[in-house]
Amino acid sequence: MQNHFTKLKKQEFKKLIIGAALKEFNAIENFSYLFTHAQADAIDISAFPHSVISALKGINTALAENSQLKKPLLMVSINVGQDPHFRRIELNKELCTSCEDCIVTCPSLAFFLDEQKKFQYNQDLCFGCANCLPACQDKALSFSNWNSFDSKSLTELIELGANAIEIHLNADFANFTKIYQQIPKTFLLESFCIGSQSANADFLASSVDEIIKNVSNKHSSSYQFIIQVDGLAMSGAKDLKIKDKDQVSLDKAKLVIDYIQNKYPQQVKNIFVQVAGGTDSKTFAKAKSQKLNINGVAIGSYARKKINQSQTKQEALKIAAEIFT
Repeated sequence: MQNHFTKLKKQEFKKLIIGAALKEFNAIENFSYLFTHAQADAIDISAFPHSVISALKGINTALAENSQLKKPLLMVSINVGQDPHFRRIELNKELCTSCEDCIVTCPSLAFFLDEQKKFQYNQDLCFGCANCLPACQDKALSFSNWNSFDSKSLTELIELGANAIEIHLNADFANFTKIYQQIPKTFLLESFCIGSQSANADFLASSVDEIIKNVSNKHSSSYQFIIQVDGLAMSGAKDLKIKDKDQVSLDKAKLVIDYIQNKYPQQVKNIFVQVAGGTDSKTFAKAKSQKLNINGVAIGSYARKKINQSQTKQEALKIAAEIFT
C-alpha cells in the first residue's frame, strides 16, 4: 500500500474521482471494480459508510480475479463550507412536466426513462455538474448543498476501510483549521483540494500557506501530502468558452508549484501537486510537454461518462484501462 508515495515521486500517480456527491452504490462498486483492474492508485468517493462498503466490494472482486493487481487507496472527500463538489440537483415534481430535455444533458444517467418509458430521476447518481439546469424550461431543477464533515463518522469510515482523505478548503480558512485538527491522524494519505476557474494567484498562495501551516502544526514539516489544484469548479460542467478544460487546471498548478518552490524550498520534496477539473487521459502527457512537473492527475466525469457509454463488461474494462494507460 505504501507504493503510493513512490508513484507520486515518480510523477505517475492517478486517481479516479467517483464523486463526493454520488451515492448510488451499484455505480460506486462498478467504478471501483473497473479502475482497480485499470490500476488506479486511489479511488475518491463520498464520505458515507455504504460508499466505502460498495467501493471495497468492487475493489475486492477485482483483486480476487487477479491477484497481481495492487489495492488502490480508498479516499473519502469532505468539505469546509459550501463546495460545488458537494451538491446535487433537486427535482421539484410539481413543476416538472417530464419533457425529458434533461436526459441528454446528464453524463451520470441520473435522468432516464424506465422500462415503462416513464421519466425518472435518481438523485444518488447526480454529482452536481449543472449541465441540466439550462435545459430545464420548467424551472423544476435546483441545487442542494450539504456539509459532509463529521469526526465520528470519519472514525467509522476508517474502521470500514477508508485509508485516505481529501479536504476541500474553499475560502473558510478559520473553519478549515478547526475541522482539520479533528481529523484522525490514521489516514495513510491526506490531500487538500484548492482553487477554481476564478481562483487567482493570491488566493492559491493563501490556500497553500494555510495548508502547510496546519499540516506542520498537526504532523511535522516533513509530512508528505497532496495539494490538488482544481482549475474548474466541476469537470463535468459545461463551459463552451473553454476548449481545453484541463489547461485551466495546469495553469493553476504552475502557479502553485512555483509558489511552493520559491517560499517553501525545504518542503518541496514532501508536497505533491496533483491536478483535477477537466482532466482526461491526455492530461499527464500535456503537462510533461509543457515541462510542468505535476505528481498526479485525478480524473472524474471524463472517466465516468466514458464508462457509462460502454455496452459490455469487457468494453468497460478496456475503456478504464485506456483512460489510465
